[in-house]
Amino acid sequence: MAVFALLFLVIMYKLFNIQVLDAARYQLAAKKQYESKISLKSSRGIIFDRKMNALVSNIIMYSFAADPNMVDNKDSVAAVFASIFKKDKSFYIDKLNTKNTSFVWLERRIDPSYEAQVKDINFSGVIKLNEPNRIFNYDKLTSQLVGYTNIDNNGLSGIELELDEMLSGKEGYVVMQKDGLGRKRPAVEYPRQEPVDGNNVILTIDMNIQKIVEEELSAGVEINNAAGGKVIVMNVKTGELLAMHSINLEGGSHDKIAEITDLYEPGSTFKIITGAAALEESILSKYDVINTYGGEYMNIKDAHKYSSLTFQQVIEQSSNVGTIQVANRLGREKFYKYARDFGFGITTGLDLPGEMRGRLKRPVEFSPVSLNYMSIGYEVLVTALQMANAYACVANGGMMMKPFIIKKVLAPDGTLLKEYKPVEIRNVISKNTSKMLTELFVGVVERGTGKDAYIENIKVAGKTGTSQKMVEGKYSKSKYTSSFIGYFPAENPQIVVAVIMDAPGNGEIYGGKVSAPIFRKISERIINLTGLHEFSAPEYNADVVLTSDSKVEKTPLNLVNFDISDAVKFLNENELPFEVEGPRKNAIVISQESVTDEKGAKKIRLVTAGANTDKFSKENGLKMPDLRGMSVRKCIKIMSTLGVDYKVNGSGKVSVQVPEAGTQLVKNQTVIINCDSPDKF
Repeated sequence: MAVFALLFLVIMYKLFNIQVLDAARYQLAAKKQYESKISLKSSRGIIFDRKMNALVSNIIMYSFAADPNMVDNKDSVAAVFASIFKKDKSFYIDKLNTKNTSFVWLERRIDPSYEAQVKDINFSGVIKLNEPNRIFNYDKLTSQLVGYTNIDNNGLSGIELELDEMLSGKEGYVVMQKDGLGRKRPAVEYPRQEPVDGNNVILTIDMNIQKIVEEELSAGVEINNAAGGKVIVMNVKTGELLAMHSINLEGGSHDKIAEITDLYEPGSTFKIITGAAALEESILSKYDVINTYGGEYMNIKDAHKYSSLTFQQVIEQSSNVGTIQVANRLGREKFYKYARDFGFGITTGLDLPGEMRGRLKRPVEFSPVSLNYMSIGYEVLVTALQMANAYACVANGGMMMKPFIIKKVLAPDGTLLKEYKPVEIRNVISKNTSKMLTELFVGVVERGTGKDAYIENIKVAGKTGTSQKMVEGKYSKSKYTSSFIGYFPAENPQIVVAVIMDAPGNGEIYGGKVSAPIFRKISERIINLTGLHEFSAPEYNADVVLTSDSKVEKTPLNLVNFDISDAVKFLNENELPFEVEGPRKNAIVISQESVTDEKGAKKIRLVTAGANTDKFSKENGLKMPDLRGMSVRKCIKIMSTLGVDYKVNGSGKVSVQVPEAGTQLVKNQTVIINCDSPDKF
């Protein structure tokens, strides 16, 4: 009895340790034996251009994973997968025999053509996962800026990398379980946490302008047999980047954003510093005559030989000798001050990864000839964005704006989370100096080295630039950087376009002959571009519209499915009488009609539904809207605003919807939306 009593006490002590003192450790160990957690990937946020075109979105692809510890018949699983995917059976056997793991991928993101063959796969320990996969909706348009993701949907470059945390969302999980006898528990009982989709991002980029830039730059590189090139298009007034693209045919990365990462010596486009500083400091006027020494001074030569030129002619003819004379009157301290104020030697702060600050010598670092060479664009390293922003500063009356490419961040339901506004950095020169310098740049295009940038009926201001490239520590006699940077219309500048060509090889090397024609073609197409409209612009496909005098027009107007705020804004801007029936906040127009008030005046009645409306009551009678032909983005926005559960399959434009348009919707009904792939440019 004493022995049994002792054994009983030992057992009780052991049980106390297991169930109380070490309970957490044993619970964790047991949990590992009968369950495994599998991550469920969230869908990355959609990236839009400024007109709400989805540049990159997601499609759902099937993947298969397994817990080797929970697969009952590994041989059967391997045989089935080997048969479907035409791989050796041992490939899957090796995966299923992996030691010390509860998770292995069998197949990831399988081709949709396998869908019919895999839909009935149901093995213990094997789970089918829906994994979102990133796709560009317009071939590779904007791909450099948007960037890429890896197989796990993590950002690798561009916006995808810069805003990875914001776009990626939050992963969910599903827990696979077995009981003590090894039996698989029913799937409906699996603990599951649904993933949270990432936020959506709206860029300042205009897809139509980006398309123009990519096409014309590609054509320009080919025509000039160049090693590459860069183009930037900016909004002068705000600093918004409307388009950016680069080409590198010399073996470098095609995906890097060379406009902010690659440094070069700008040549004569850098004369903007000397010109602006001289005018701002009242050192001379455009009429003052400058000795140009017959076009040669201290081993620096001009392309055209003149004994003297006015300051205006120095800029128009891009005289190196004349510019040096002006820079020496200015002095190294003031030259450095203005170069720094124009943003050289520091980053612009653009919201993209990898921006370089360039190289701007301080006055104490100047050699006896540094001022001479820096004034004509040598001994200084810049990015294409810095140069474009400097010209945008002059075009904007001397006020430098902070360049930016991210316009808005939206929650998955369309709620505005953050909006980026234009930011003024500093006033570099006065409006009067800006005006005088613009007049000089207009002369460059009309009478000087930039004649090939001339556009009929549009006054263009700009500057050419040509610089020798440094090759193996020496300035090359055959490789040049050819540039033209300009803005228009000169009377009230709106757009700045920078074109930088790398090593043109067809004989022409000067920026006025290589880059200016590309500038002209891009600018003409931007000017002639039609059909651009805001996302909230009404679609003309209904049956009634009213003018301000209450007469019915033949041109139909349809505001159904628009945010009520967008609809009201449009009606107010066009002075159309209307009334709203229903909520005005976070609501959408579900129907419209023409009505007559007590005084006999006609107006538009908009009926709205929002999150707090009993939309499914017989009185409200919410009907399924017609989504066919809409973009995924607009479709999601409508469904979210209406508060309707939905499931979207595919990407691009909506092709099929269930239920059909006009069907009475009921509570807890899920709308199925199928999309086709978008048309290619």
